[in-house]
Amino acid sequence: MTGNENVLEVRNLSVFYSSYGAQKKAVNSISFNLKRGEILGIVGESGAGKSTIGKAIMGIIDPPSYATGEIMFGGKNIIGMNNYRLNKIRWNKITMIFQASMNSLNPVQSIRSNFISILRDKMGIYDKSESEKRIDETLANVNLPTGVKDYFPHEMSGGMKQRILISLAMITYPEIVIADEPTTALDVITEYYVLSILKRTLKASGSSMIYITHDLPSVVFTADRMIVMKDGIIVEQGSTEDIVEAPKDEYTRKLVSTLNEVKN
Repeated sequence: MTGNENVLEVRNLSVFYSSYGAQKKAVNSISFNLKRGEILGIVGESGAGKSTIGKAIMGIIDPPSYATGEIMFGGKNIIGMNNYRLNKIRWNKITMIFQASMNSLNPVQSIRSNFISILRDKMGIYDKSESEKRIDETLANVNLPTGVKDYFPHEMSGGMKQRILISLAMITYPEIVIADEPTTALDVITEYYVLSILKRTLKASGSSMIYITHDLPSVVFTADRMIVMKDGIIVEQGSTEDIVEAPKDEYTRKLVSTLNEVKN
C-alpha cells in the first residue's frame, strides 16, 4: 500500500552535460515527489532526460557535468554531498538497475560471490550463515531456487539474469530502487513476468521504485503514478489511471493514442 510520506523530494533539478567545452542542459528545472511504497513511472522518448534523473539521484553525474537544485532524501540534499556520505546511501538505501545491466554480471564470478560482495561492502555482513540466509530469502522473492547461487552468468537465461539483478538491488532492503529500462532485452512474455515479480517484491518490502522506460504499456502495467517527459522537461504528471484516461498535454495524448492502437 502506498503511503502519504515522501521518501524522496526533487526540487528544480537541472542537469548539465559538458563535453569538449560545449554544454547541454539534459534536464531542465523539474520537480516531483516519490512516496513511500509507491511505484513512479517516468516515460518519454530517447533523449528526454529520463536516465539522467536516475543518475542524478544516485549521485553519479561525473564532472565536468553537474546537477543543480535539490534531491532531498532523509532530510539531506544528495546534490553536493561528498562521496563518504553518498556511499552510505547509494547501493544501500538507494539502488539502481541499469539498462541492459544483465550483461554487467562478471562472467567468471558465481552468483553467490556477487551477493556476498554487496553484503560485505554495503552492509558489513561477514557471517556466512547470515549471508546464506539473506541470499536464499532474496532469491525466493523472485521465484528462483537457492541452487542458482552456484551458477555463473552464462548458465542462466536472460529472464533469470534479470531476476538476479533485481535480487542484487533488493538484498540491502533499500528504501528506493531506480529501474532504468530493466527489461529491454527480454521478450514480451518474460518482460511482464519479471515486472510482476518486481512489483510483488517491492510491495512486500515496502520499498519505492522509480521505473524509467520509453514503453507506455509497461508503465500502465507497473506504475501507481507517472511522469511524462520530453526534451528535458516534465510535460505531465499524475496518477497513471488519470493520465491514460484523460491526458492533458499534446505529447501525452500522442503516447496514449499509441497505447489505444496496441489494444485494438
